[in-house]
Amino acid sequence: MYDAPVSVDVLVSAKVDAQASFARTVSASCAYVQESSRRPAVLGPGGVFDAEAAEICAVAEVAAALAVSTRTVTEWLFLTRTAHPAVAEAFDAGLLAYAAFRTVCRSLAGVPNATEALLQRVIAAASRCTPGAVAAAVDRILAEFDAEWHRIARERATTERYVSVRKLARGQAELKVRGPAEQIAGMKRAIVEAARGVTDPSSLPARLFDAAHAIITGTPLPCDCVDESCAHAPSPAAPAHHAVIVLDAATAAGLAGEPGHLVGWGPVPADTARRIAGDATWQALITATGGTEPRAGCSCLCPEHDPPTVPDPPVPITGREVRRTRRMPAGWTPTTGKLGSTTARKAREQVEYLRALPPTALDRAVADPAGHGGFAVPPAGALTYRPSEAVAALVTALYPACVHPGCAVPSEDCDLDHVVPFDHTDPRRAGWTVAANLQPLCRRHHGLKTRGQWHYRKLRNGIVHIRDSQGNDYLTAPGE
Repeated sequence: MYDAPVSVDVLVSAKVDAQASFARTVSASCAYVQESSRRPAVLGPGGVFDAEAAEICAVAEVAAALAVSTRTVTEWLFLTRTAHPAVAEAFDAGLLAYAAFRTVCRSLAGVPNATEALLQRVIAAASRCTPGAVAAAVDRILAEFDAEWHRIARERATTERYVSVRKLARGQAELKVRGPAEQIAGMKRAIVEAARGVTDPSSLPARLFDAAHAIITGTPLPCDCVDESCAHAPSPAAPAHHAVIVLDAATAAGLAGEPGHLVGWGPVPADTARRIAGDATWQALITATGGTEPRAGCSCLCPEHDPPTVPDPPVPITGREVRRTRRMPAGWTPTTGKLGSTTARKAREQVEYLRALPPTALDRAVADPAGHGGFAVPPAGALTYRPSEAVAALVTALYPACVHPGCAVPSEDCDLDHVVPFDHTDPRRAGWTVAANLQPLCRRHHGLKTRGQWHYRKLRNGIVHIRDSQGNDYLTAPGE
């Protein structure tokens, strides 16, 4: 037990020490294997020294002594031999947990001309993520660093797709499926759709398993309803496999090469995003428009149809209402427009700057204390608590996961929380339902905010400032 007072700093220090201690175990194990592999006593046929046999023997010794598998020790050897020096130093210093170290090494394998700045950016991102979020965070950085390499590497990785089964205790087993993210996303959506609406007292994970089993085997879904016409009574038809891809119009038209974003999964190369979207139903989000808007849908420039003059100040271009176009059929391709990945990069640079500021300066950086999102007058839907589909889609596209630090819950599975609380008694006063005042929070972290234990605020460029109950500050930028 700790006799001294425990603070967050103490916890962080203990974590770093523990990770450094494990790194020393890995380093010592690899050193032992390396030294033992040179023992002349290990000879092959004909009395000739066999280096491979010597290493296998040493690996087995380490595995037995530490009660780990030989595969684990072999992995330690491979990673320590191939890791970039900067990554290995971060692991040895305890800045990276082993799971993060392994993911970073695998992600960086084969990256051409990896600069020191890139490595430090990857290390910093991985050190702030939970283990499950490291891969997506590093992927976003690499896709921006070298989009063409990222595309080729992703294509090569598709050859690693497989299905495996592992036996578990108590008569259980585990089915593991690995493959391209867009296909796995489609499988997951098919399972969720099949499980939705089933009357079953089982837990959600159990219903999802039943749905997956029904789809794979073509058997009926278990359902406790008494309606004989229940859609789940017959063998369920497999729902269409859907994946939601977000990409800017210029990339969709082949005029730019910015990576797309597979909602809930992470970045995909531009050509892959275009291929996925090529036979999809399109839905465009318009977040800014230029010039004045004609009345009653008239597109002419005649004076009698000019917009009326209103006493309120004009709404900034960047604060215009979010709109959705009508759904466009497969094969339609936009020819103009660009989301502005430059804005995303600017936000990330601003995050690095803000991290160096004291808490008092962060308090002064709040962009919109009233939660009006930059609007001078409330746009359509701003005074209604539930966001429109267009606004919800934009927030989900901007923030791929829960904005809480390190959380990897996909934004499509989160609550859309009002950063400045919606004022139910006087909606015009504060907390409007606009994209700039909304953020995805998973149910657990939404509870922290609702109870006032953690505080969330929006800064410029959509950056979310999070402060815990002890006064520690965290920042999440759009796209992270």
